[in-house]
Amino acid sequence: MIGLRTGWLHYGLLAILSATIVAMLSSVGILLSVADLIAPGAIAFLLARRFAALLVTSIIVALIAGITGIYAAFWLDTGPAPSIVLILTGMFLVALFAQQRRERRATAQQ
Repeated sequence: MIGLRTGWLHYGLLAILSATIVAMLSSVGILLSVADLIAPGAIAFLLARRFAALLVTSIIVALIAGITGIYAAFWLDTGPAPSIVLILTGMFLVALFAQQRRERRATAQQ
């Protein structure tokens, strides 16, 4: 066999993911935990065409949503978790409409 043994890598990543979920649930709650784990990847999946770009886009989306959501929560005097989730929802809708528009242009050019 040539290559990397993925067994340890697989279980290591699962352990890191489990620890992240447990830490997030106890600190920020279920809503933000689920949104922070799913939304940045979903948004990046709509925007990026390559896997490397997807990873970078996902990180940037998460940072922008977190910083903007906390800033908005401070100025609107609301909780940070709902603000971050609303920002992520807005970003997802914008990415979804942008992707649909890109697909329509591609089919129109063919």
